[in-house]
Amino acid sequence: MVDRIKDRVAIVTGASRGIGEAIARQMVAKGGQVVLTARNKSRLDAIVDKLGDAALAVQCDVADREQVKAMVAATIEHFGRVDILVNNAGIGLSGVIADFDLDDLERVFAVNVFGVVACIQAVIPHMRAQNWGHIVNISSILGKRAVPQTAGYAASKFALHALSDGLRVEEAPNNIEVTVICPGSTETDFRENELKSGTILLAERPRVNLKSSDDVAAITLKAIQRRSREIVVSPFGKLFSVLEKTMPSAVDMALKRTYHK
Repeated sequence: MVDRIKDRVAIVTGASRGIGEAIARQMVAKGGQVVLTARNKSRLDAIVDKLGDAALAVQCDVADREQVKAMVAATIEHFGRVDILVNNAGIGLSGVIADFDLDDLERVFAVNVFGVVACIQAVIPHMRAQNWGHIVNISSILGKRAVPQTAGYAASKFALHALSDGLRVEEAPNNIEVTVICPGSTETDFRENELKSGTILLAERPRVNLKSSDDVAAITLKAIQRRSREIVVSPFGKLFSVLEKTMPSAVDMALKRTYHK
């Protein structure tokens, strides 16, 4: 089997912490070269100092299209190519639909949807030119089924699945693969940093089958090697996804009991 990570050049967004940082570290450990991007340059620099010459830190807010173009240009200038794009940068939103702030929802979509598209559009010409590439979109189990209080965030992840499905077929003639990763509860500070907007039903939402960032990263790298279409990370996530397809009313009932105690 062809090694799809060793000697490849990857861009990982949202790489200053959590899943993005873990993916970058594991890619370098497997012989890849990685551009780590995020808004926090000092955190990126600290990570790159440990990773060495195989890594490059580039400050970038994916919601800013000009910054995205500059980041990809810096990748090409430094490494000469881009083989893998991991769209990991994301922001959460907690609040019910009836009264969350639309400005907050716009910020979530600016990062989670438009930022992803901006990154894809910036790398596609380079991947087409070399007739090879792999785009990995980090979604969520909430991209398979929305739950109360997180529907705004879930909507952005549903959009990510639609974009991935379209892109996969559109770019097949150019030998560009598309993989979607759907983590569930993960040991990161993602929830602590999400936007709190409007009515909160549960201050502490349930966490089941908690995974570490390294767990999710390892699964992501394996999915790249195997050219997987979609991976649901946790056993609970897989069960939740099946129940949503086969018994949606039962899922509704369980969620009502959880969020309306």
